Amino acid sequence: MNRRLFGAFGVLTVVAFGLGSCKSDPLSDLDGNPARVVTDFSYLQLPIGGTQVVNASVLDARTTPLEVPITFTPCTADVSVAVDTSYHPIPPTSSQAIVTAVSANSSCVVVSGGGISDTVTVAVLPAGFNGAFSSATPKGGDTLTISSTATLKFDVATVAVSFGAAGNGTIVGKTADQLKVLVPFGAAGPLDITGIAVTYVPGLVVALPTTNTVTQTGDFWTGDDDYATAPSINIPAAAAETTYAITNFVTTDNLAICGEGAFGSTGPCSIYKYTIAGTDSVQIRFTVDWDGATDVDTYSCSGPDASTCFEDPGSGATGAKPQTFIFKAAPGVHYLSIENFDGAPSNNLYVTIARP
Repeated sequence: MNRRLFGAFGVLTVVAFGLGSCKSDPLSDLDGNPARVVTDFSYLQLPIGGTQVVNASVLDARTTPLEVPITFTPCTADVSVAVDTSYHPIPPTSSQAIVTAVSANSSCVVVSGGGISDTVTVAVLPAGFNGAFSSATPKGGDTLTISSTATLKFDVATVAVSFGAAGNGTIVGKTADQLKVLVPFGAAGPLDITGIAVTYVPGLVVALPTTNTVTQTGDFWTGDDDYATAPSINIPAAAAETTYAITNFVTTDNLAICGEGAFGSTGPCSIYKYTIAGTDSVQIRFTVDWDGATDVDTYSCSGPDASTCFEDPGSGATGAKPQTFIFKAAPGVHYLSIENFDGAPSNNLYVTIARP
């Protein structure tokens, strides 16, 4: 038994010795030689004045950090670089620099050490979108035109406009160079625009606040709660042409005038006059949407003193949101009534009139 064990150990010893004598390290010649530079960022996106700390190391072929000096060099004056003097690693196998965005442009930082370099791409964004506004004090429901800049365009597939607490603006026209947005009631201050295409960084689409501000003043499309004084609205002249508008409920109410007063409506209502000229009836689609969860109804009236209400099929006086009805209006004068049937009245009504 002992002899066999000894013999077995003897064989193992010989084998182990033989393997040890033949083993070699194919990377041994590369130990301690710089192979690559690594950084904790390959891409930075900073607003003007923004900063970011970048850490870098030089590695050999075994990915062992080396004690070699590292430099950080800006590619253009659009960024600046300063060594982070508060960073003192032990051992000194890495370095840090503070990158600061100076001007809106595409730039980079070259990180070098041991004769090898790597590049960190930097996109510097403006602090805000400074495209021109058609008005600083538009009426509620008016169309605000927002223009692009030479370097900031609109991505028509994703662009959206927020008026802060007043809600999102309904976009009624958009190109890469111009937006047309309906102004909601209560708008006050800068806007937030998503879907801004940064031309100097291909493929980059961002969201930015605007440097210009908007303060909603007055009502562009003011309704009335009396048929005798209701303002006129236009029906699109061409088939498939659509117009948009925003209004709010009038502050007074006359439930004897509003068509649903007899059905327990709390009011108020806003009434608009529209006229079908010529001798042919015209088919029209009315769609009304609104902010909040209140119950809003809409319908058409006609006759002397608008005595005939619900001349339409009544499909716009349900619990739906939005409300839509299609009506073939005969030549003559008609009235579109938008009524707050129940709940706290909304101050943003979105009205679409179309010729289907």
